[in-house]
Amino acid sequence: MTSPATQRAHWDRVAEQFPDLFPAVSTQYYRDVEIALLRRTVPSWRGLRVLKLDLWNEAVNTRILHWMQDQGAEVYGLDVSTVTVRRARRNAPPAGPAMHLVQADIRALPFASESFDLVYTMGTIEHVEEYRQSVCDVHRVLRPGSLAIIGVPHYWDPFLRPLIVGALELFGCYPYSPEKAFSWPELRRVVTEAGFAVEQRAGILAIPGIIRMADTFLFRRGIRLDGLVSLSLWPFGVFERRWPWFGRHFGYLAAAVVRKPRA
Repeated sequence: MTSPATQRAHWDRVAEQFPDLFPAVSTQYYRDVEIALLRRTVPSWRGLRVLKLDLWNEAVNTRILHWMQDQGAEVYGLDVSTVTVRRARRNAPPAGPAMHLVQADIRALPFASESFDLVYTMGTIEHVEEYRQSVCDVHRVLRPGSLAIIGVPHYWDPFLRPLIVGALELFGCYPYSPEKAFSWPELRRVVTEAGFAVEQRAGILAIPGIIRMADTFLFRRGIRLDGLVSLSLWPFGVFERRWPWFGRHFGYLAAAVVRKPRA
């Protein structure tokens, strides 16, 4: 087990030097398909008490927790990195209700049992060896009958994102390392062993990973090819927004929509 202190130091170093990717074209694509998934899954957000694992998106990416708050949810988020938490707090909307953002470890959530109506984690648990422990703690903090959306890199991504990531990790060029990819049967087994009932298989980011990586690589270096990136992503966006099965089977991120059974 990698200690929380070691992980915190690692992610602090990454977050210190990482630019804000929110304006990047591929980030806005990511945000759009995240919102589409959330709209399909949750009929109304008003009054929900929502927890999000990791604040990377709120610090440098899609700001999806902001969208949940705009829909009327009371939002909570946590991250192991103090730098990421600080950056996420800096990005919080100045008006409106406070966002409850704390530094904590996803393997030991600092919240009371049965205290949330929804838990959302997309691209988080795959960075710790004890991902099963994290999913069990998600089950603990959810109220009976409530939903969780648990997303991870898809091992069988047809655009070969895990293979590309593996090659980058081999040369020490992947900032999000370590990262594990899951097949759908493996993800389903992890959530059911934690006590969840699977309601739906989902997925997002059904785009060639090389487009996303190239866009963010160039963006970090001040090179904007927005028109070319938009054109490259357009056909995938048409399919992914109109037909959820496209994201479900071809998305880089596989997601399980699960419910904690009532006693």
